[in-house]
Amino acid sequence: MNSIEKYKKYRKVGMKLNHRIMDKCLDRDTLRKSAKLLGIIQKGTFVFDNEDETSVLMDFALNDYRFINKNVVERYREKFGWKNEIEKDIFDALSASYTSLFNITSISRLENTLILSDLLNKKDDIKLIDIAFSNTITHSGYLLFTRLLPFKDFNMTSGVTFVFRPYKENHLIRLYKKKTKKIKSDDDAIKRFIAFYELNKTLGIDVAYI
Repeated sequence: MNSIEKYKKYRKVGMKLNHRIMDKCLDRDTLRKSAKLLGIIQKGTFVFDNEDETSVLMDFALNDYRFINKNVVERYREKFGWKNEIEKDIFDALSASYTSLFNITSISRLENTLILSDLLNKKDDIKLIDIAFSNTITHSGYLLFTRLLPFKDFNMTSGVTFVFRPYKENHLIRLYKKKTKKIKSDDDAIKRFIAFYELNKTLGIDVAYI
């Protein structure tokens, strides 16, 4: 199985696992507190600007919001474990996953890959497999805020990505640093996600998937 076939398999299994985790371990209190942090809940009611915000809330609630120092994914893994080796690999990748702002330095449509530079952690030459983005984004320079899942043979995202215009990284990072100072949380991952979620509302661009 080559990397693209493996990516497709892992993505398919991961989507099913994601729904199972939400069904078994995502309680309403976690969902409401996550929505409150993101500003999605108003007077006790969930208010979404668009359908994509549902996915944003779920990604944040599953991975970043923590109760007694554990997120929903970790609580599910401890309680139910995994059904097969692919699910184990996905859990390991989720445990090692992190969000950051990435710059696309090159694109290969033939290999369905993007080469990224991690602007917040100063890491280069990160190879990401993403069929949609490799066929949608036309040239390098675009900025992505996403959750990176590292596997043995490849990297992929959790699915939620905020896209920003090319060559605006310095401006974006300055705004990000200002926003994090105002966010009431001691968790850097929470502050980072909320800051870029808010920046996406004003500076993000829509990407039409092919």
